[in-house]
Amino acid sequence: MILRKNTAVAVALLLLMTGCGKEKLVLDGKRIPVLDTQEVIASDYMKGDVKISLPSPQPAYRWVQSGGNAKHNMGHIASGDELQEVWSEKFGTGNSKRDYLIASPIVADGMVFAIDANAVVSAYSQKDGMTMWKKRLKPQVKDDKEISLKGSGLAYDNGKLFVTTGFGGVFALNPQDGEILWKFYDKSPIRIAPGVGGGKVFVQTIENVLIALNQNSGAEQWRYISQNEDTVLVGGASPAYDETRDILIAGFSNGELRAIKASTGSPLWVDYVVGGYRSNMLSEINTIRANPVIGDDVVFVAGNNLVVALDLRSGQRIWEREFGSNNQPWLAGKVLYVLTDISHLLAIDTESGKIIWDTKVPAGEDVSDAVGVSYAGPVLTNNRILVTTSNGYAFYISPYTGEIMGFLKVDAGASIAPIVANGQVIITTTDAELLAYQ
Repeated sequence: MILRKNTAVAVALLLLMTGCGKEKLVLDGKRIPVLDTQEVIASDYMKGDVKISLPSPQPAYRWVQSGGNAKHNMGHIASGDELQEVWSEKFGTGNSKRDYLIASPIVADGMVFAIDANAVVSAYSQKDGMTMWKKRLKPQVKDDKEISLKGSGLAYDNGKLFVTTGFGGVFALNPQDGEILWKFYDKSPIRIAPGVGGGKVFVQTIENVLIALNQNSGAEQWRYISQNEDTVLVGGASPAYDETRDILIAGFSNGELRAIKASTGSPLWVDYVVGGYRSNMLSEINTIRANPVIGDDVVFVAGNNLVVALDLRSGQRIWEREFGSNNQPWLAGKVLYVLTDISHLLAIDTESGKIIWDTKVPAGEDVSDAVGVSYAGPVLTNNRILVTTSNGYAFYISPYTGEIMGFLKVDAGASIAPIVANGQVIITTTDAELLAYQ
């Protein structure tokens, strides 16, 4: 979705469109794959030249914010070899003409938390999907019909559930019963999931204002203001946090990437993740929508038209590649997996930036099936990469070769990346249903 902030109506474009169930329009003539003419991404090696080695799968007991943890670096997660659905649960309002699901569910203390398109937060037992509680977070204004994208994101830290909403509200809830512990309102909408760490909640508004709040009281600690942008993509990058170095990495809708001292809000270094790559008209927009990923000493960032690796301390670029992505890259060992805006899944060497293999993720049987389809992922679990599509597939792809190993059929489709915790893979469908596989 592309959003012009000086208008009252959000216009849905390719990023968040889904099928509406109507009959297809059939046109005479030969179908020409016009999108393929711009697909110039290709591997830098011949097939089999580079052997990928990954760390062994490790259990993940929690998935506490967008991207899994504060660094957005979950590595190679353990889950079952054969995924079977163990429970499913409808959690509220899904995609519609004016509202969209943009928030990933999270898992903490044996519970799954989700927020729907109408700002209703729900909690479920991860074991069997039993409903624990539901809480609607209302805006300050009486009439919220003009407020779109009400549910923006969730995070969990220090025994509290933190929620951001499209009407500028930030809430701390008791995760056991949904009781509101404190609330904070900003004048601008918030359409990005919060980040947490160091006793703070980090939230970013649609006006490119980054705010740090005290986790216990909701009191504002500091704010950083970046240049505003009139035209942006819906959603955005949840900041990544390195507690050891006290560094927060935040991406903004104008392409700015800023390193900030998390305890004080002092700027450390800046880069602009903007390149010349253009795959479609959306590539003209500079929004950083994908979460940054922090490795040992390197931060990896996917912009709308450029992917870069930078030294975490100095901000110096290590390498850059001219293609775009709106999905968080996935780091495992010395490989970075990137799902590009033209649905190519890439395995990239983290040291050189070279593409080891390149796989086109399918959307359907012919070109017309790919129109309006969005992709979400990648997520690495048990020696397979998961990528979901809004038209009803969850693909298994080999992290070693890029070979498509199989797929699950997800009837309603999924435009939010899967999450993995306690050996369970949870897929969020576009009609607001949680599907748990184990």
